[in-house]
Amino acid sequence: MTSVAQVQRGRASEPVRVTVVIPNWNGLVHLDDCMAALRQQRFRDFRVVVIDNASTDGSLSWLAANAPDAEAVRMSENGGFSVAVNEGIRRTESEYVALLNNDTAAAERWLERLVQELDSHPNYDIAASRMVYFDAPGVINATGDTFKFSKLAMQNRGRGDAERGYTRSLRVLGACAGAALYRRSLFDTIGLFDEDFFLIHEDSDLNMRALLAGRKCLYVPDAVVRHKENASTRKHRRSDMQHLGWRNQATVLTKNLPAPVLLLCVALWPWALFRTTVPLRPDYWVAPSEIAQRVALFVRAQTDGARRGLAKRHLRTRANVGSLTVMRWLLHGTGRP
Repeated sequence: MTSVAQVQRGRASEPVRVTVVIPNWNGLVHLDDCMAALRQQRFRDFRVVVIDNASTDGSLSWLAANAPDAEAVRMSENGGFSVAVNEGIRRTESEYVALLNNDTAAAERWLERLVQELDSHPNYDIAASRMVYFDAPGVINATGDTFKFSKLAMQNRGRGDAERGYTRSLRVLGACAGAALYRRSLFDTIGLFDEDFFLIHEDSDLNMRALLAGRKCLYVPDAVVRHKENASTRKHRRSDMQHLGWRNQATVLTKNLPAPVLLLCVALWPWALFRTTVPLRPDYWVAPSEIAQRVALFVRAQTDGARRGLAKRHLRTRANVGSLTVMRWLLHGTGRP
């Protein structure tokens, strides 16, 4: 079996084309699957950097014993996804940076196909993978990102659909950062991930900033990754994750959207409130008191997020595309490569 050292060409100091950055927080149970898949990659010109968010489950010891040539960096505290991947990106000098969740297993051609497609499309800066469910590989987890006006939020494109409908390469609104490839130069232009997000929708924010800057994302259907969805977030209270998700949705919009599009979202907000908090299907019906709690949580989270976004609006990426172009991508989400 090929060793990690062979795949990574030995030492981290040697030049490589790709750095694979893996954030980890108490993910010991997932590391064997993740690292074993990386050992099998056909594309060999890469190194691995694992940013450990102060794990207490022995993750670093496992990496030292089983993946000694992966650079493992221990953070002093759990700063969330954005802090971890930013630390990894800062440690790169490679042409490309791949972000990969620790709860994944990448197919052997995953990295090869992402690199090939960005090499072949120099006007694209991001490549999105076909992410499928780990135990149901015929079902889509994400094929890039799309936008839902009914919820005023970005979401994984194709989530829950059969994978046979997502076999064509095309331009998409953005990538799920759980398995994506970026040109290193993109971060020099639009900046790193916003660390105030902690986790959830930090990639939506980056995708929006890339769109405003006129940068493009390509979906690569044969770059396949199996994903154990929510393996990290389920360790937190559900209400905390809901608050974080809804807060960050509002931050993305108020921080980034052109004024005309933002005003449209404000007008649609009552519908988004209803659509997000009130279960319409009988099999999801709950007690009125539970709906009231969800409404209160949604309003509080979105208010908090809007304040955060407006406070950062002066940092908004300079728009190289017009409001109509932004609206077109929010409405349709895909286009010809």
